[in-house]
Amino acid sequence: MNQRPARKTQFKPNRRRRLFKWLTIILIFLALGCTAGLLIPGLNRSRNASVKLSSPLKIVQKVVSNGPSSTDSNTQLQEAWKPTLQQADGHVAIAVYSNQTKKTYMASNAANHSYRMASTVKVSILVGLLMKQGTLNSSEQANAQAMIENSSNTAASALFVELGEKSGLQETFDKLGMTDSTAHEEWGLSTTTPSDQLKLLNAIFYSSNLLSTTQQSYVRNLMQNVESDQQWGISAGSTNFYLKNGWLDEDDGWIINSIGYIPGNNGASDSYTIAVYTDDNSSMQNGENTIEKLAKSTSKILNK
Repeated sequence: MNQRPARKTQFKPNRRRRLFKWLTIILIFLALGCTAGLLIPGLNRSRNASVKLSSPLKIVQKVVSNGPSSTDSNTQLQEAWKPTLQQADGHVAIAVYSNQTKKTYMASNAANHSYRMASTVKVSILVGLLMKQGTLNSSEQANAQAMIENSSNTAASALFVELGEKSGLQETFDKLGMTDSTAHEEWGLSTTTPSDQLKLLNAIFYSSNLLSTTQQSYVRNLMQNVESDQQWGISAGSTNFYLKNGWLDEDDGWIINSIGYIPGNNGASDSYTIAVYTDDNSSMQNGENTIEKLAKSTSKILNK
């Protein structure tokens, strides 16, 4: 009998405490709910602000990624060139200088191979003579036009003598920093590499302390007016180009070469110089096809 009231006495305070506890909890939740109602809009504003700030960054990244960084261009070019290099029936090497990335890209299926220049050496002969003399007389100008536009060997031989023959041509290579090029007594058998040819081409088509702007324009004009049946090679895939080709049928196969400049769609900013050298080709046509495949794939990437 005495225990029941005692239990009631004990129960009532616990019940009150529990009720008080639950009321306290409810009040706390209500307070938190009000506070949350104030905080959540702030959080939402913060999230919205974060989205608004991140959107321009994504756009900038797209713009940057769309611009041909040197790494992206190299990867794309190497992948584009690889099938042609693998399928070629002779030795092939290509070098390209992009004025947009300020980088040179190279590939070859024959490492450390030097190529006979054939008629592409005629550009070096002309540039060497301009550096030596400054200007050309009327007879030399006629020979220069025939040598570049029509690939006249007779005209080339005459200017080769004016240059100083083998020693004069080698001096030209040395002045241009063409350390992998060697002059030969028979000018067409002089050897070079595509990357060396870019040094020559860049002196013609970009800023140079070796050629004046007048001299540059003179060489460019001749390279832009090569006769129509010689406009194959690095011109493939482009509507505007400056070039000089070379071809020679030797006992070990056809030597087919093409060097030049491709203006960009946006002016000089996305232009590039290009040199492709091949030898040991089974036919002239095979050599031309190899060069033109490389030229087209290059144009698709660098001259979009």
